[in-house]
Amino acid sequence: MCAARPEVRPGPSRGTTLSQPPYQPAQYTPAGPYAPYPPVPAPAAAPAVPQPAAPTQVVHPGQVQLPPRPQYAPTPQQAARLPQGTLASGFPNYRSPAPSPVNRTGLYVGILVCLLTIAFAVVGFALVA
Repeated sequence: MCAARPEVRPGPSRGTTLSQPPYQPAQYTPAGPYAPYPPVPAPAAAPAVPQPAAPTQVVHPGQVQLPPRPQYAPTPQQAARLPQGTLASGFPNYRSPAPSPVNRTGLYVGILVCLLTIAFAVVGFALVA
């Protein structure tokens, strides 16, 4: 113990420091041929009629039921059998927008960085020499 540090003494006891009662382990039963058999549960009765599945889509009165969409693109044989026609028949004067211009920002920034690096290298070399 250090002389400059006083000895720490415990305060008065206020009962147990635990908020729960102490742990009581269960009685030990050895596993093996002398252990008692666990009770056998009664078999559950199978339902006579399965419950119907919940609807996946609510249909309102007057709503047209659409055919299910294929999950994958059709094979070439299926595509040949599909009727061919105009896809957007309601917009005869539609023109698709012009393509976006090529983004050259990275090229311009790269060239500027290279030129500034070379300029600082030349100025620094001239100052040192």
